Amino acid sequence: MHEGEEDVLYLLTWEFTDTSEASNRRSLAVFQQWEPAKGAEFLGFYAYADNSGGAAVVEADSHATLARLSAPFTSWLTFRARPLIPIQESAAINLEAIAFVETVP
Repeated sequence: MHEGEEDVLYLLTWEFTDTSEASNRRSLAVFQQWEPAKGAEFLGFYAYADNSGGAAVVEADSHATLARLSAPFTSWLTFRARPLIPIQESAAINLEAIAFVETVP
């Protein structure tokens, strides 16, 4: 991020692309040695109960940092990252949008 900018909060989700026993063993071996990239903090880290993937809430200082988090695992997982904003901010933005749209004849 640039000076004065805040870290971005993401919902990071993933699903397994290869569920073979060999793939499971290899991805777990890599995960055991893995450490999050500098500039990222996991605020929540979860697996889906059906073992199909998982989700994390991650605060990152840049999009590149987020990419570094998932890069070692792309052989086994498909990732999706969605930026998050607080619900109060989202509601205010939506009210602004409604006010604007109502001004258009």
